Amino acid sequence: MHVLPVSKPTMSPSKLLLLLIAFCFFSSFVLSAQELFPNTEPASNIPKGVLGIRMSNEFYKEITVLRSMQNLKFMWGFTPELMATAAATFSNHHGSKLPDEFIKNDGTIGTHTHGTKKGNYYPYSFENVSLNLKYRFLNNDNQNSHFRMAAFAEIAGGNTAHDEAEPSFMGDNSGAGGGLVATLLKKKFAVSLTAGTIFPNRYRQKDTAEIIIKYGNAFHYSLSMGYLLLPFKYESYNQTNLNLYVEFLGKSYESAKMSLDGKNILIANAPGLEKNNYIEVRPAIQLILRSATRIDISMGFPLVKRSYVRSYPVYYIGIQRYFNF
Repeated sequence: MHVLPVSKPTMSPSKLLLLLIAFCFFSSFVLSAQELFPNTEPASNIPKGVLGIRMSNEFYKEITVLRSMQNLKFMWGFTPELMATAAATFSNHHGSKLPDEFIKNDGTIGTHTHGTKKGNYYPYSFENVSLNLKYRFLNNDNQNSHFRMAAFAEIAGGNTAHDEAEPSFMGDNSGAGGGLVATLLKKKFAVSLTAGTIFPNRYRQKDTAEIIIKYGNAFHYSLSMGYLLLPFKYESYNQTNLNLYVEFLGKSYESAKMSLDGKNILIANAPGLEKNNYIEVRPAIQLILRSATRIDISMGFPLVKRSYVRSYPVYYIGIQRYFNF
């Protein structure tokens, strides 16, 4: 991940108008909807004995380098209430160690973290694995609607040379976390709220000197809305579904702490390593084919401040298949 120059994110009037129209569009419908959100997970689980396999790719352009992250995910329904997800992540976001200019010879923060150095070439490599368990503890079903709540816990393992304060279990960090998710479905409209925590492990690099980075603990949150556009009337499970989504993804995290050979390093004027909070908006479309194959396409833009671990816009493509056993 690579720090970008400090800039104040702005949204053009046309983008803001489209966002407001989309929000009003989704908010006005109470017409059966999909809750298979592209960027977040609902409180609902896949059915017992069903295997889901998802391959996704998130990418963006950083100067002349195309940054790309692939995530291979396996989901299994143990019971109607309990679901497990295992994932492996690969990307060209990091090198095998921190950039040479990350810390200067005098022990001060290098230009890399000030945003003047970016676009380094890194080969594709394995980053981390993660495991997520989700338990649905509330299920209130009514005709043409339901409300569900679930709790989730997750762990991740890996030792990536991540060079920003913001933590993530999608490749960047190892650690543990958990949270809650609530999802409401009303006919063709679905809305979901998620709130969770991330407690990342530290990174240690022993070369000519020992560098230790303690990444910031984080609180993440999201609001996701989806509407079933097609078909207008269900006649068969083999019909193709077209769903529209808008998701708001946010995160608040603490500043990083660093040491060089046991001596603490002062972090100042390095936004990628300082505490931050931001909200992104990610509109998306989704196709579901024969009730078994799902295709997601979305784009992400900064709405309130920005993340320093990626450039914008962020593109996402995912393909998922369900298998019954």
